[in-house]
Amino acid sequence: MKDPFNILVAGVGGQGNLVCGRVLAEAAVLDQLRPVVGDTFGASRRGGGVTTHVRIGTRDWGPLIPAGEVDILLGLETMETYRAASALGGMKTAVVVADTRIPTPDVSAGKHEYAPFEAYIRELSEVCEHEAPLVYPVRTAQALENLSSPRVLNVYMIGVMAAIQDGPPSQQTIERTVKAIFDEDSENVEAVRLGFEHGKEIGPEGP
Repeated sequence: MKDPFNILVAGVGGQGNLVCGRVLAEAAVLDQLRPVVGDTFGASRRGGGVTTHVRIGTRDWGPLIPAGEVDILLGLETMETYRAASALGGMKTAVVVADTRIPTPDVSAGKHEYAPFEAYIRELSEVCEHEAPLVYPVRTAQALENLSSPRVLNVYMIGVMAAIQDGPPSQQTIERTVKAIFDEDSENVEAVRLGFEHGKEIGPEGP
């Protein structure tokens, strides 16, 4: 295992970034590792950009991931994922990105405009400079057909990422953590399992 293994979660306030950080950190503890979590917020907490840094290793590390050191970027919102990749991504960064669009105050004020999702995928591939495709787009409309509520999309995305990535935490400890946090019969448990299935389909080992 790379030490530390760095996961960056990018989204908009209200999408559940902090929940993602909690799930990943508590799962890492079950894997007998030492996680450190740090959060950065845009100008407006709810509706502004949020990034959650999760650093997992065998010792304590600083809470924020240095530029170029992100191993996997979990993108809950398209434009915020591109911004995070531009600021912190590098040649080794894999990206799992949802096609979700939630206008931030900058977008609502006309300072930025959304490009087509496919354009962001191309840009993410260029920013992270991969020789092989390591950008995995997630079409949320398909996911939402099977999920009980849009509120669990963040946990679904954790499942997708866990099935694709080669680093900690493991799928087993992520599922155990989701059960512990939300309850064994929670809709979140079904969401993370569906995420595992979709991640296997679109990941490097998929069909």
